[in-house]
Amino acid sequence: MKLKTLFFRLLLSIVSLVVFNEFVVYYVVLLKCQWPSKPAAVNGLEPVSVMLLADTHLLGPVRGHWFDKLRREWQMHRAFQSAITLFQPEAIFILGDVFDEGNWVNQKEFDIYVDRFRKLFHTPRGVALHSIVGNHDIGFHYATRPNLVQRFGEKFNNTGVSLISMRGVHFVAINSIAMEGDGCYLCEKAERELKSIETIFKCGKGIGQCKDVVKLEEYSRPIVLQHFPMYRESDKECQEHDSPEVDLYRERWEVLSKESTDLIGDLLNPRLAFSGHSHHYCHMVQNRLKIEEYTLPSFSWRNKNNPSFMLARISLKEYTVSRCRMPEENTIVTIYLVGGILILLGSVFKLGGFLGQLGSFLCRGRKDYKKLTK
Repeated sequence: MKLKTLFFRLLLSIVSLVVFNEFVVYYVVLLKCQWPSKPAAVNGLEPVSVMLLADTHLLGPVRGHWFDKLRREWQMHRAFQSAITLFQPEAIFILGDVFDEGNWVNQKEFDIYVDRFRKLFHTPRGVALHSIVGNHDIGFHYATRPNLVQRFGEKFNNTGVSLISMRGVHFVAINSIAMEGDGCYLCEKAERELKSIETIFKCGKGIGQCKDVVKLEEYSRPIVLQHFPMYRESDKECQEHDSPEVDLYRERWEVLSKESTDLIGDLLNPRLAFSGHSHHYCHMVQNRLKIEEYTLPSFSWRNKNNPSFMLARISLKEYTVSRCRMPEENTIVTIYLVGGILILLGSVFKLGGFLGQLGSFLCRGRKDYKKLTK
């Protein structure tokens, strides 16, 4: 009976360790994060509460080992769902590179990809999830094809430039791949859409001919959301960054070109920008457009030992932002190692005691047997 109890306790300890590391730890770590302070309502409109993340890089059939895929997707799923439960944002933005091999897979594999993504990152009813296109979703500018753009657009309704408005707060989602400025069909379309949105904002200020132009609920300067960061030479320009190595960035590869960055500034006059792509965190108080910009790190532990995401509260005039750190890979591994060693030592100690008691019992049994046979 005691041996059964020992094995039951051993099993319970192992299950408790796994449950803590795979479920509870996400809540424990994320409880340290809080929404930033709430800006005051403007014209009776409460600020919008949004969650932002980037570069989930769901592994595909070519480069994705099955265990690596299972592990990383489970981590992202639990972190994402725990964050939604704790913070209950009104909208969520994923800033590109939803997939790791979106530009390589065929149509059947892409459909499976999308189905996996929706299961991992499903949201409660009423919480909008907006996925912005990245280079791993449709390829870099030189490699993308119309069918890659079309199929992403059909599933996510976002392959150019789009305006998303909530209670007078306006987000402009931009396809960074379409900001090459070389007159290609994708770039021409994106520039037309940018100019159309420029007209909407001008009319929001009462400028120009606005008879057939979409009317804004309230005018406010927009927030730019895109995969590539605005042009900067390197992360040395960041007031905060966590990149282990600071290298020079190439225009149109790691960041937008100077010309595309200036075009966005001239047409939209944004007040804030969020981006991804670098896999590392960067906070610029003043970027090339003299506005605040946050570059978000990768949400995947495959790309980052210490991933994080952002929470933002945005009103018509103000905004507040906080960074939420997720459990570090090293922490999880350490807990497993320490917990496993403690469970092993405890089990050996208790098993030794049990074997000692069993030995004493057998020894007494032999003595009693000898007495009976004399």
